[in-house]
Amino acid sequence: MFSKTVIASTLVAAVSAHQNFHQFWVNDVTPGYQVGIRMPPSNSPVTDVTSEDMACNVGGQTGVADTVAASEGDTIKVQWDQSGHPGPITHMLFGPVDSAKAATGVGSWFKIDELDYVDGKWANEIMGAANMSHEFTLPTGLPSGEYLLRSEMLALHGAQTVGGAQFYIGCAQLKITGTGKAGACGPTIELPGAYKAEDPNIYIPNVYNGFDATNYTAPGGPVGTCDGSAPAAPKPSSNSTTPATSAAPSAAPVPTSAAPVSSIVAVSSVAAVSSAPVASVTSALGYATAAPAINGTVSTLPSLSLAAPSGFVTSVIAAPSNATAPSAPGTTGTAGSVKKYGQCGGQTYKGATTCESGTTCKEMNPYYSQCI
Repeated sequence: MFSKTVIASTLVAAVSAHQNFHQFWVNDVTPGYQVGIRMPPSNSPVTDVTSEDMACNVGGQTGVADTVAASEGDTIKVQWDQSGHPGPITHMLFGPVDSAKAATGVGSWFKIDELDYVDGKWANEIMGAANMSHEFTLPTGLPSGEYLLRSEMLALHGAQTVGGAQFYIGCAQLKITGTGKAGACGPTIELPGAYKAEDPNIYIPNVYNGFDATNYTAPGGPVGTCDGSAPAAPKPSSNSTTPATSAAPSAAPVPTSAAPVSSIVAVSSVAAVSSAPVASVTSALGYATAAPAINGTVSTLPSLSLAAPSGFVTSVIAAPSNATAPSAPGTTGTAGSVKKYGQCGGQTYKGATTCESGTTCKEMNPYYSQCI
């Protein structure tokens, strides 16, 4: 049962729960930190389900320099910032298109992966035990071409009010080699359009009072198939143990420089490259994020600037080997005040209640108040 006790304890732990999707791996090889991902301007959620931001987040209609090579059947691992907000994670594909970089993502998507509530734990908690990573498999029967991969974490802590659910979204650019034909994959949905603010898996009036999460399914319809092939079976081990360092380092690497690569970044064979370590910011939270708060304002690290030589895949990029990401900022500001987006109240909450200058403590629900 999704009880008051479970939610209250979860929210107390969620001291800095805004989040972003920062890195991914294809068959345990990463193109690099934030490479191929359309990073939003902040780690805040999308809450208006009618907005075009529902496709790839704020600013997500603009492509990035790099598109990462993959093949149908490949294993994809995604890694997010730490999150204490209960809810599912889903993955969708947009395409095939001639150019992932030029695609806006507004239009037809089909779901390829979903993790909801398993054995009494939401996806965010399952991922937390695996270094905030999650694995799934690209379906077989995909037509060859370029795609957008959409990763969505839905936070349900505010879902008892219409418009209170929080959607955290990130889109990566892929060039997939497949064996299917155009139109082979479905069912498809439209984003925006498919999600409604009062859908029963988005608006949950009893979320704090007897809600049974065991039968919950995330928005976006069922996991699709291509040419009638069954969706790939989930890999339980990917979410039960911390991944190996070579596949998902405990602190996501932050590159400070990189050798020039092609606009299509191959990840099937990777030569190690080095990168100077960057200074880390000490945090009481004990986890890594790429978006420290500066004067109460959450920001994201810049994406890599990568030159694109002529020809197709003339060089490859690997995850930097000697760099660490800054630790997550705490929520306590000067003189015991709470930073922007930090928790400042709620039933059972025993922490600081005064927000830093420029923000006020707003009650989101009886169990969670936040500095905004």
